This record gives sequence, C-alpha cells and structure tokens, in this order.
Amino acid sequence: MSWVTRPFVRFLLALVVLAMFAGAVIVMSFFVVPEQNREVVVQLVGGINTLAGMVIGYYFGRTDGDLQQVEVTNTPAHPVPVEQGE
Repeated sequence: MSWVTRPFVRFLLALVVLAMFAGAVIVMSFFVVPEQNREVVVQLVGGINTLAGMVIGYYFGRTDGDLQQVEVTNTPAHPVPVEQGE
C-alpha cells in the first residue's frame, strides 16, 4: 500500500484529534453533563485541548529549518561565574 505514507498517517491522526476536540466543544456547549461526571469530562476535554494545541503547533509552528544555532562557549569544567545577590 504505497499511498499510506508517514505524512499521510500524521495528517489523519491530526484530523482525528481535531475532530475529537470539536466534538468535545460541542458536548460541553450544548449538552448538560451530570454532576458526578463533570470532573472526568473536564479532564478529558483538557487532554484533548492539549493534543489539539500540539497538532496546531506541528502544522503551523516554526518548522522551516531556520532555527538559531546555539554555540556553547563555556564547558562544564569552566562554568560562567555568577555573583551571589545580597
């Protein structure tokens, strides 16, 4: 199955996560959640919200490969001196 590539699977998983987020928002907006299940539903929506944020960060974040390179000038044997505050 040559059409099942890694980017395609990532895209499908991203769509599933965003669909779950949309479903969670609809459930929280239009349906009454019983009091005994409220904490569980809030925790699940929070987790799905985090996953949706990761999807958005992956597809719209800075992925152009032009990241700043950090050069380490001090080795662990020669740390930067730090003044103690009073």
